[in-house]
Amino acid sequence: MSEIKVDTLTGKTTANDITVTVGATATMSLEQGLAKSWFNYDNRGTATLLDSHNISSMTDNAAADMTSTVTSAFADINRGHATCAGVVSSDGNYPLIMGLRNQSALSSVVTTTTARYTCLGHAGGADDADSNSANCHGDLA
Repeated sequence: MSEIKVDTLTGKTTANDITVTVGATATMSLEQGLAKSWFNYDNRGTATLLDSHNISSMTDNAAADMTSTVTSAFADINRGHATCAGVVSSDGNYPLIMGLRNQSALSSVVTTTTARYTCLGHAGGADDADSNSANCHGDLA
């Protein structure tokens, strides 16, 4: 088995153009496959950012209403958000759904530097959880 150890990967033609082979013949851009930001956030009691990448701050707006702010901005608001919430909730049940906050338009909950999330508990109402996480995929500015 071969091993490659490097500190930096740079595309030969374009700095961010690195192609990887996935499976027998399929290829994809390495940059497109990387999460550009992620967080693990406890918003019960004293809200605490437990761990993160490319997150400069988290804001606890209200019950089950939180905003993440990234250090390096995204190119636009069109990015993918994968979310998860769980562990203990205020009603003693596991929250079931965490996602982008329901507002009238995407631009009201996502900017190039922020995203606003909500968490719904077992009973269907807003509920804080010990572990809220999201990762975002998209192009950085």
